[in-house]
Amino acid sequence: MWFLLETVEALDTSGFHRRRRLGGAGAAGFDPDMLLALLIYAYCQGVRSSRQVERRCVTDVAFRVLCARDIPDHATIAQFRAEHEDMFAALFTQVLLVAAGAGLARLGTVAIDGTKIPANASIDANRGEEWLQAPVRLIVTEARQEDAAEQAACAAAGSPGGDDVDGERLPARLRDRSHRAERIRQAAREVAEHTQRNERAQQQREEAALARRRRSEAGGPVVGRIPYGPHRLAEAQAHLAREITAHQAKLDRHAAIVAAGRRPMGRPPVPMEQSTRVQRARRVVQAAIDADTKAAAAGEPTDPACSMERDGTPSSR
Repeated sequence: MWFLLETVEALDTSGFHRRRRLGGAGAAGFDPDMLLALLIYAYCQGVRSSRQVERRCVTDVAFRVLCARDIPDHATIAQFRAEHEDMFAALFTQVLLVAAGAGLARLGTVAIDGTKIPANASIDANRGEEWLQAPVRLIVTEARQEDAAEQAACAAAGSPGGDDVDGERLPARLRDRSHRAERIRQAAREVAEHTQRNERAQQQREEAALARRRRSEAGGPVVGRIPYGPHRLAEAQAHLAREITAHQAKLDRHAAIVAAGRRPMGRPPVPMEQSTRVQRARRVVQAAIDADTKAAAAGEPTDPACSMERDGTPSSR
């Protein structure tokens, strides 16, 4: 519990505080850091229901300490999670990463080492963030579904269990507050650095994809498969246009030789629609269109500059 409070304090929660009501009519909103620590602790204890969290704040010592006896009602708890669901899931993941970096094997009932993140491993050695995101999302989804079911039934689900008050079971090296605080700060720095590295790597990939796209559109050489991403369709269109132009040049040369009364060397070029290179380029374009359609349906960014005629040929831009 103390580990969790100090970890939340060490992480960046400014995004939650910006929406907090501090004045005006009515009482001030609850401290977001308190609600964050309370929810994460509850979820790590296997408590998903906002109504159960509210009851635990009355009956459970650890929950009472976390909320400092300023007990939020279940509607406030559920609304806070719903309004900040994406940010909450991201912070929950960061808390587990900090716990892993600090050497904790479990946080309540949530195992954070398993076979992926040994307690003494660096945070990004086993791609811990990606591994933790799925179970965190599942926990948040379960909480949302349980609240919805209880709301629909207009009744509380279950009864408080007998969870251990100090559910984290801190190892001896983390029981000293000063040492624990330093480990938390160190792990929090590692999480921030890991996030920054990922962002820089993503930016570099996007810049490389854009440079490749521009090179392809200018007719320059490109090697390898077209990378996935927002520039995939534009590069596929440019590649298709080059293949069409190249094959059309073959057809024109052959026609000019025949028109001049000369006998062409070798086999005549196949019609445009039978060219395997053109067909393959069209399939790549169609795959890019399908990927963009799927991404748009999922709300992911696509390249609005790209458009496509119904026959799969690049449209003028």
